[in-house]
Amino acid sequence: MSAGAATARRIVIVGGGIAGLATAARLAQAGFAVTLFESSELGSAASTRNQGWLHSGALFALDAPAYARVCHESLESTLRFCPECVEPQVAAMAYLFSRPETLVKSWTDAWTAAGIPWKELPIDPVCAALPGIDRARIQHAYQLPDRAIRQDILLTHLAAAAQNAGVEIRTATPAKCLPIENERVAGVVTSSGEEVAAQLVILASGSSGFSMCREFLEQRPGSQQEFELAPLKAHLAAVEPHIGLLPFCIPDADGLNHIPHPPASVFGTAHWERVSTPDDRPDAKQVERLRSRIHEIFPDVAASSRSLQTWSGTMIQALRFDQIETGGAIWPAVIDHARHVPRVQNLVSVFSGRATLWSKLAEDARRLVRAKLDDTVPKTARPPWTGSE
Repeated sequence: MSAGAATARRIVIVGGGIAGLATAARLAQAGFAVTLFESSELGSAASTRNQGWLHSGALFALDAPAYARVCHESLESTLRFCPECVEPQVAAMAYLFSRPETLVKSWTDAWTAAGIPWKELPIDPVCAALPGIDRARIQHAYQLPDRAIRQDILLTHLAAAAQNAGVEIRTATPAKCLPIENERVAGVVTSSGEEVAAQLVILASGSSGFSMCREFLEQRPGSQQEFELAPLKAHLAAVEPHIGLLPFCIPDADGLNHIPHPPASVFGTAHWERVSTPDDRPDAKQVERLRSRIHEIFPDVAASSRSLQTWSGTMIQALRFDQIETGGAIWPAVIDHARHVPRVQNLVSVFSGRATLWSKLAEDARRLVRAKLDDTVPKTARPPWTGSE
């Protein structure tokens, strides 16, 4: 193939977070020529601002069993692909229940039905591993396979997998706009004015590319979109020194969770605030809500000498219109803009759902791209994170 033909058949991915890198790696492994553009450093946005919780699906099993099963499969895929990303010395997660009226059997039955392994834990040793916890608040304890992970290490492995498969990664190269003619994207134009031709452009830029994505997914008069863009903001707090090396989640206390990243403990809740525009400025009301939850379970944290740092991060998700409740079972989305209004050929957007589901997103993207461009490459081997066939 000539250099010009190779350029014309290139796929360009805009965004170097987990979603963009995973998609790039999978497409390159499937035989496509891929160039990835990242405006700053790899993972500079939501990918490295969250708490590093690799979900087993247990938190969602009660209300969304199919989603829980996929989360558990994705957790196992991640551990096969990058076992080094798991925080060393940090155990599997304890699921704690704080209300006597909580029907814990409904939870354990849901975990069993979803194929998620669990075991009951004695409460006293669990509380001993979390100095300062209000022992009287804890009614039940279970161990689930959720893990604390280092997102930066996962990103490094995904970048290496992408480059080993032939992906050209260009950091500090913002994509300024998409040239469109006759309802067809021809490639991208960078902030320096460079025009990069492509047979397909994939937007994976999250909150930093919100305005670009919104142009193609906003509601138009007389049309009904399958997806709606939703900026979702989470608030987190880090305490130093850490309170212990046991990660936990309390489903019946606003989903309060603790992910140890020594020397700090990172706290969050299951609550994501839906906002009108993406930004990373903490909201005072949401910060206080998180502080209150922490102090309910760890009353001594407020009075101790530990420093408490709070921050927020916004991610953009594409919600189907039946996904009313944010913060729960948000599926990955791979959107072919040729099927939406405004109709644009050669343009795809990808949204990860939860970072845990990166491998599913990458495989969903491969299927869609192969269906669109099936005559360009031969069938190739499965990626390393899928395990044996």
